[in-house]
Amino acid sequence: MVRELEQACPPFRLCLHKRDFVPGKWIVDNIIDSIEKSHKTLFVLSEHFVQSEWCKYELDFSHFRLFDENNDAAILVLLEPIQSEAIPKRFCKLRKIMNTKTYLEWPLEEKQQEMFWFNLKIALKS
Repeated sequence: MVRELEQACPPFRLCLHKRDFVPGKWIVDNIIDSIEKSHKTLFVLSEHFVQSEWCKYELDFSHFRLFDENNDAAILVLLEPIQSEAIPKRFCKLRKIMNTKTYLEWPLEEKQQEMFWFNLKIALKS
């Protein structure tokens, strides 16, 4: 994903934990700073990530940004099908977003991946 987006024309600049977070800074502060500086916030979701507290925190802050700044910058990408039962009940915002917003799903078929990249780039540019 990084190569596809950062080498696109025009290129997108992604914020990656291992590359862009400031060492020694609280993870929470790195997340907040990154979301505040971003034009869009791309959530790449797997069942494992959906179970994590970091997912909840990042979605909560992105949701706060929507209401505080009227900036709906969240884009969801599902790496795999995620059953609603797999989403913890305390993640009601994620459930709501998935029920009200269109999201992208990573296609397993190679033929459909070109359309996925096209749609993702359009969403990031909007």
